[in-house]
Parts: sequence; C-alpha cells; structure tokens
Amino acid sequence: MFTSVNDTRLYFDVEGAQLRVDGDALSTVPTVVALHGGPGFDQGYLRPGLGPLRDVAQVVYVDLRGQGRSDPVRVETCSLEQMADDVAALTARLGLERPILLGHSAGGFVALHAALRHPDRVGGLVLCSTAATLAAEADPGSPTLADRAGPEAVEAARRVFSGDVSPEAGEAFGRLVAPHYAAPGYEHVPGRLFPLSRQALDVMHHFFAGPASRYDVRDRLADITAPTLVIAGGYDWVCPPAASRTIARGIPRAELVVLEQAGHFPFSERPEEFRRAVTEFLAGRRPAREPVAAATGPVNPR
Repeated sequence: MFTSVNDTRLYFDVEGAQLRVDGDALSTVPTVVALHGGPGFDQGYLRPGLGPLRDVAQVVYVDLRGQGRSDPVRVETCSLEQMADDVAALTARLGLERPILLGHSAGGFVALHAALRHPDRVGGLVLCSTAATLAAEADPGSPTLADRAGPEAVEAARRVFSGDVSPEAGEAFGRLVAPHYAAPGYEHVPGRLFPLSRQALDVMHHFFAGPASRYDVRDRLADITAPTLVIAGGYDWVCPPAASRTIARGIPRAELVVLEQAGHFPFSERPEEFRRAVTEFLAGRRPAREPVAAATGPVNPR
C-alpha cells in the first residue's frame, strides 16, 4: 500500500487489526510503527522477528523515503529530520493517534528525531540496537568486530561505513562482516534476513559519506517525553550496549533491557526474550476495553 506524504509516496503494510473482540467488549490494541535500519534497507528484514507482535499490537511497516518500495527521491532529501517528518505525516494520514515507534538501528535515529520534532504524534518509543550518536563512546567493555573477526573483516567494515558501496565492497562486507552482526551461534541469522530487504545503495552512500558523522542527539535526550523501552544485544558491536545505556540514562524514565546472548538483531536471535520485553512494555500502554452495547433492533451500517 502507498500513501503520499510531503513530496513523495511511502510504501506501508499492516499486520493485525487495531480493534479486536475481547469477550463481551472491544479492545483497541496499541499500534507499533516499525522503522527499518540502514539507512538504505527496507522493512522486509524486520518481518520475521516483529511479525509475532501482531498478537498484542497492530504492526505497521514503513519503507522510509527513497528506500524499498517507496518512490525514489533525490538522496539529498533523505535526512534523518525529513524521514522523521515523513513518519509523523504518515501516522497523521493513516489516523494513527500517538502510535509506538519501534526503530531498529538507523530506524532508531529516525524514531528519536520524530520524538523530538513531533512529540504530539509519538505515544512511545521502542529503541532497538540503536544509538544517539555514531561517535565512539568510551567503554572498554564494549564488543568490537575485531573481537570476533580478523583484520580483513575490520577493513571491509571500514570501507562500507566510510561510504564505499561498490560491488566489491559489498561482496566483502557480506562475506566477512555480515555473519558477525549476530551473536555467536546465530551467525546464520543475517544471511536469512538481508535477502528480505531491497537495498538503496545511493541512500546508504549519502548517509555514511556525510550525515553519519554529524549525527548526535545526546544532549537532546532529556527533552523526550514519550515512554521509552531501550533494547540492546550484549554482542552488538554495531550499536553496542554502551550506546543503549547512554540513551536510557538520557531519556527520563526510560527502561533498558540487555539481551546478553544477542547481537544486532535481537528480535530474530532471541525472539522470545525480545517479544516478552516489548509485550510487557506495550501492556502499560493498552487502552481500556470498550463495552459492546447490546443490540435492541435492526442495525443499518452506514
């Protein structure tokens, strides 16, 4: 499905009804808007891990501007701020009142900007494997790629994160680096998730060649008022647990959950633990049940 927001069309899809029969009443479950990472991926890789949340929430998947099935745009418009504005406009267009934004990796960057720029449109945040800055944070205990792989892999990662999206760099990254996005024992997970997403290499190159080095919202975290759950993987070297701790310390009353045996994709590496944490968080934001009035005569839907 598509809808027009700002100057482009965004692709979105929905799993689960928002209004559900609950005994003799109707219940409105929370709506979770899932924001993918990259930038330059799309929502496909999120579906295996987030799909089961449809049991307790309505899940709306979005391909951010210029990515996935959304319309191509000039990459200069693919700023985190503009993507956050798009998400706010999308939720308004769909009539979603203060949904929960679930941002994974760079999707968390977008979610943070949305909470800062459009607080009236954000009912909560689930920030998974993300960071408030890409500047290295001093933490001698943080996992690193070098802990898991050799110098060849470290160099392959450096090339991509410096903006090299050539086929050669991509091949080396996929072969040497991608398996280590997951924790030991789950190295097969990235190989199952990555093929589910289309890659917008122009958006990826644009971000890592410039905006990535300027991204830093640490000094604005205290301004976020939305209830927040922060989830980290203990083996995540991309967005280490230290980055999640910084977010949790900065946002008032934020909750932090570290899944020690997970890497960058906790929703697919440790799915039961991930779903439990999110379900408990959502339970505190579930609206009251609405009694169903007994019918006293013919009902004519209009």
